[in-house]
Amino acid sequence: MTAFLLSVTALVAYFFGSISTVNLTSNLIFHRDIKKEYPLDNLGITRFVKDFGIKGLAKFLGVEAAKALIPLILGGILLGIVGHADIGRAFAMFCMALGIVFPIMYRFKGSTTILAVGLGAFFIGSGVGFATLVVFLAVYFATRYVSLAKLAATLMMCLVTFMMIDTPFVKYLVLLTALVVFIENRHGIARLLKGKEKKFRYRKDISYMFDE
Repeated sequence: MTAFLLSVTALVAYFFGSISTVNLTSNLIFHRDIKKEYPLDNLGITRFVKDFGIKGLAKFLGVEAAKALIPLILGGILLGIVGHADIGRAFAMFCMALGIVFPIMYRFKGSTTILAVGLGAFFIGSGVGFATLVVFLAVYFATRYVSLAKLAATLMMCLVTFMMIDTPFVKYLVLLTALVVFIENRHGIARLLKGKEKKFRYRKDISYMFDE
């Protein structure tokens, strides 16, 4: 029974993780190829907010959040049947991270785990989630390096999990999730070590006000 529930959780979480939020929202909400028109950098995000507004950004993040919440909730419900809801949520987070970083339908070329793992941390424990969020924001605003903030927050998630969570399997699954995050950011780590990583600052683009 437990093996079956884990299998269902793994399939659902991996599937939802592998769905591209960019492609999904491009086709269903924005009706434009946002991956091509709005690269994930300062200029791209500035132009995206200019064209679609804060509401557009909220819609995008809402889809990304829903994509993460469904498997996290389902994993807890399914494994809760056998009394291991905490393991179900942690397992869903791990499988979802695998789907995001290594999506088979996109030839294993994935996207970022930042929101999915951030939400997953809260499902591990509220203390874990808040500590992860605080460290991410603190490191980001201190350095403006998103990759460094993500890595620091991931390490904090592991540390607080080992301090606050008693279930060994949850701890192992959080460590495996962290490993996926570090693999995802391997190029960012190399750029950070070489001093070539780009800082991210959102700056409101007002040049369009002078367009004819």
